[in-house]
Amino acid sequence: MPQGESELEQHLNASLHGVPELKATEKRKYLGTFRERVYLTITVAELATDWLPVFEKEIVASADRLVLINGNLDDQLIRPYLRTAAQHQINFTLKTGEEYQTTPGSMAIVITASTAVNLPEVDIAKLYPNNESRVDHQKHSLWDHLHHRKE
Repeated sequence: MPQGESELEQHLNASLHGVPELKATEKRKYLGTFRERVYLTITVAELATDWLPVFEKEIVASADRLVLINGNLDDQLIRPYLRTAAQHQINFTLKTGEEYQTTPGSMAIVITASTAVNLPEVDIAKLYPNNESRVDHQKHSLWDHLHHRKE
């Protein structure tokens, strides 16, 4: 509220322009929530990696978690995460407003709480740098398996 405005001016400004939103840029970035409430984030670029086992582990870790998903993304990218949240009966919300971007650095998934948790790091790639959940898509022959077993 600017200094020197009367209550009437404040009321008129709020009516014309809407009530000023606290940390609007931060809330847009984190799919409508404050950074202090975030447990984990997955960007659009990070969806190229299989984070589903880590995602599943994180959403069942506490009953107060809510999953926010960028609904502007292609259904093929977010469907496994939606399905996993539904299987575990975790509340999720699809965010589809035009303010939610689909650029590689934009948020695809945010796991959040209803109150502040103030975690120092929330990026999934930094929290799980050796992502044990990555699937080895390389096919090995029977000979490869036998040869490596001897070593």
